[in-house]
Amino acid sequence: MYRLAAFDVDGTLLKSDSSLSEATHQALKTMKEAGIEIVISSGRPLPGVELIQDLVGKDLVRYLSSFNGGRIVDSWSDNQVIFEAVLPPAEVDEICDFLADYDVDINTYDDHNVLGLKSPKHDYMAHEAKLTGMPIKIEDFRETGAKVNKLMVTGEPSYLETVRQDLPKEWFDRWNIVKSAPYFLEFNPLEANKGSGLAHLSQEIGVDQEQTMAFGDQENDLTMVEWAGLGVAMGNAVASVKAVADFVTHTNDEEGISHVVDQFINTD
Repeated sequence: MYRLAAFDVDGTLLKSDSSLSEATHQALKTMKEAGIEIVISSGRPLPGVELIQDLVGKDLVRYLSSFNGGRIVDSWSDNQVIFEAVLPPAEVDEICDFLADYDVDINTYDDHNVLGLKSPKHDYMAHEAKLTGMPIKIEDFRETGAKVNKLMVTGEPSYLETVRQDLPKEWFDRWNIVKSAPYFLEFNPLEANKGSGLAHLSQEIGVDQEQTMAFGDQENDLTMVEWAGLGVAMGNAVASVKAVADFVTHTNDEEGISHVVDQFINTD
C-alpha cells in the first residue's frame, strides 16, 4: 500500500500550457482518499511551490519540497521546516567567481524576491520570476548575506550546456548540479536533491521507502524517481529519468498521472 506520493510540477503535474487538468486533479483526490499524502516537489522557491499548492488545493497537499529538496516544510503546521540545506558563502563566491566571464545570469531567492546578482542579459530570469510569482530584485546577495538554498544559472540552452561541460569535474562531487529545464542550471548543496528530500520526509512521518511514489520528467527529478518504491517517469521525460523509472506512463498532456492511479491505486 502506498502512503506518500511526490510530484514534480512542470512537465509532470501540470500540462504543457501550465494548467492542471481535471483528470489529474481527480487522480490526486483519489490518492488522498486512499490515504496517500501528496507532496509537491519542485526546484522552485517555497512561494512558487505554494502557488501550485493553491492550484491543487491546500486540503490535498500538506508537504512542500522546494529548492530540489533543499527546504521541506509542513504547510499544515505553519510551514514548520522538516529539512533545510544551505550553500555556505564561500562556496557561493567560488561558483559566482568561476561563472563571472560567461554569458549567463545568476540568481538566488529571499522570501519575497528573485535576487539577481546583476541586471539580467537574457529573458530566462524573467521567466523564473513569472513561474514563481516573485519579482526580480537586483542585489549583490554575496554582500548582503542572503541565505542561499540554491543558485540558479540561466542562459541560452546550447550555451548553458557548454558551460556545464566547462565546470570542474570535481564540482559534481561537491554540489548537486542539475538542469530543471534546458535554460536552467541549478546548484544545490550536495545533500539537497529531490531523492534525499523524499527520504528525509518519509523518515520524518514514518513511511517506508517501498510505500512511496515519485513522478517526474527532468534531470532534477531523477534521484526521487530512482529512490521511490514506485518511480514513475512521464512519457515526456528525458531519457535518463526513464532509464531509472519503474514505470513509464503517458505524457503530461495525455493524463499520465491519472493512468498511474488507474494502474496502481486500489480504491476498492
